[in-house]
Amino acid sequence: MNGKPTTPRRDPVALASGEDLELTAYLNRHIAAVLSESHEPRPSCPRCGDRHVSSAGFKMRAFGRLPQFECQSCGRQYNRAWGTPLSEKHLKKLDLFISLLSQPLSCEEAGRQMGSLSADLSQRVKAFRAWLLQLDPQGTWEQRVRLGGRPTEIRPAPLAFAETGAREDVGLTTRLTREFDELHSMSHVPVACPDCGNRHTRFSAHAPRSMPRFECRICRLRFTRRRGTPFVRTELGSVDRLRDLIRYLSLPLPFMQVAELLGTSAGMVQKWRDTFARWVDQLEPDGSLSIRFRLGVEPTAATPCLFCGRTGVAMRVRHAWSCAGCGRLFSMRRTFVETAGALQLVDDMADTQTTTQVAGVATVSAIMQSSRC
Repeated sequence: MNGKPTTPRRDPVALASGEDLELTAYLNRHIAAVLSESHEPRPSCPRCGDRHVSSAGFKMRAFGRLPQFECQSCGRQYNRAWGTPLSEKHLKKLDLFISLLSQPLSCEEAGRQMGSLSADLSQRVKAFRAWLLQLDPQGTWEQRVRLGGRPTEIRPAPLAFAETGAREDVGLTTRLTREFDELHSMSHVPVACPDCGNRHTRFSAHAPRSMPRFECRICRLRFTRRRGTPFVRTELGSVDRLRDLIRYLSLPLPFMQVAELLGTSAGMVQKWRDTFARWVDQLEPDGSLSIRFRLGVEPTAATPCLFCGRTGVAMRVRHAWSCAGCGRLFSMRRTFVETAGALQLVDDMADTQTTTQVAGVATVSAIMQSSRC
């Protein structure tokens, strides 16, 4: 015996490209020392810490003989595997497991390769992380474990989101709200003709559930205030939600989250955002207003997965994203609060279900839910 487990090694070609060979070698050295058949050096007693110990034969395990020791002070019998993940009875596919520890895989995917349940594998990863922290209290080696991502981390570092701290563009909100209210005013006061620009106009009619109509005395055009704008065919039943949407146009939020706030679909919110973009380009043809829109944010190379923490792993899946590392649905939902009259995105990872009152609508920001984007 050379002190290493007898589990057959895989063909190196079969190894995934993400393996950290240094971490694998580091663990294999310590595994070989723990599973060595030699009684020397003798480990101190795990109960009382005394180093006056004697050999107590061997214990047969699936991988071979494991030396036993007896403390001469307290009488405790033990072996080197005590207090380590190697104390488990069978050490199923240990070599394969060690090679997977440094790879960016989910426990589900690693479980398929090893023929193990993902929950069992997750506990095994945590046990090896704890052992690495015993071997290296600074955590240098433990931080190189990537299998299972954040759910298997013992002391996960806080995630950093580029969107955190973003504030509502109050100037943009104020102007668009004023212009929008003027455009949808129900006043019968005549306005200039949108075709010829003449102000010789008069009120014409106002049917129920419709905009007031006017008539130009010069070109005889009959029109509403919305003529010539992208809102000309917008149903009046949507006006209140359109007005509420203005506050979110400058925030880096996903369509789905805002859709739930407004009580509509993500596709409709995207359509309304595009409608507002065309309208503000009419107000300012140089694009100085539309460039300030941030609604409809998508993951970037620096966006971490909420579950495994990996960056640059988001893949488009219909109207959502999937993490290529852990396989969970990728969320861009962010928690926001209103401070000093402006909405602001905050780092609220500790409380993942924070009720936020915005524009008279109560919403629960469940930013860690895997079923939403």
